[in-house]
Amino acid sequence: MRAAIEYMLAEQHGRDRKAIETTWVGHNGRSGIDYSQGRKLLVPGQGIGDNYWDLLPFGNLDAYASIRFYGALRTLAKLEREIREHKDWKIEAPPKTLTAERLEAYADEVKREGNRLFWNPKADRFIACIDTLGVKHDYGYTFLNLEAINYGFADDRHAQQILEWIRGERSIEGDTSSGTDIYRWRFAPRASTKRNVDWYVWSWSAPESVPWGDQVQDGGAVLGWSYHDVMSRLRVLGPDDAWNRLREIAFWYAEVSAAGGYRNYYNGSRPGHLQGNGTPGGLGLDSEFLESILLPQTLLDGFLGFEPNPDGFAISPKLPKDWPEFSVDQIHWHGVVFSVHATHKQIEITRSGSDEIVHVVVNGRKPIIWTGTKPLKAQL
Repeated sequence: MRAAIEYMLAEQHGRDRKAIETTWVGHNGRSGIDYSQGRKLLVPGQGIGDNYWDLLPFGNLDAYASIRFYGALRTLAKLEREIREHKDWKIEAPPKTLTAERLEAYADEVKREGNRLFWNPKADRFIACIDTLGVKHDYGYTFLNLEAINYGFADDRHAQQILEWIRGERSIEGDTSSGTDIYRWRFAPRASTKRNVDWYVWSWSAPESVPWGDQVQDGGAVLGWSYHDVMSRLRVLGPDDAWNRLREIAFWYAEVSAAGGYRNYYNGSRPGHLQGNGTPGGLGLDSEFLESILLPQTLLDGFLGFEPNPDGFAISPKLPKDWPEFSVDQIHWHGVVFSVHATHKQIEITRSGSDEIVHVVVNGRKPIIWTGTKPLKAQL
């Protein structure tokens, strides 16, 4: 992890630019489809993507990579503090450039610069990247903006503005989708809200031939990234709003299950085509879309507020008003399996397996040292 962070700081210019700048050949943020001469020309070797969205030419000054970089800095800083406190691990101290304090300082700089560099004040959302010609590319990428909130990269004002746009409370001039249409696919917001027929890797040579919404990166949607949607709402708007979004997904999923699964539900009898197993489409749900497993984790990470630590875990439940109680079981930590039952006033945790000492931090208070096998009860 230290080597990976140092690589981003050096090779990808994170230390100097306070953002990820990819200077590799073909990763210049420019499209491999050139219309500047009044006709379509393909530019082989240009528009190579950097990430999950393999057809999109993220590169040069890369907002998406910078958001992930910020999250990685925060994660390693936390781990370095744990290493410092656990001498028994016998892990050597980091170089002075990678201490917890220095990593946190880097993260602060990346957040400050990122909110300046990548924010589009005309649309009030983050752009995708700035290419080597200084062009800023913005197609309303909801996934990028929601991850910015989820990782804490977006400042408070920007987080509010992003959710106003994605929730359909404001429209952006030039966008293809706005208002309730952003959730056209119900289980997630459209991955983008502005039609893109000109910003791609050169090998995706005819994007205009695919209808809007029939590619995941151009008006389609991916189920797994609803994790960041629910978590962002929970972070900014609270548990009731997050639950309203998750409940809509649950209604959709009940219909899917009744139909016999994704492939039967999207069999041509309704709008939407699945991508997967080599078949192109606009909806990423099964097959290679393994990240679908992320969405249920909102219950553990978000509403239960469960965060594992080396010595135990922190827990900070955030129950919606109309949840009188909430339980999660089969939570594995080291050799222990926990079940947690929460109400608005207290939690009760039971355990099985190892009798290891567990440090439990409830709502940020002083750790409770839990020994034995008796249930642990605590007021919220």
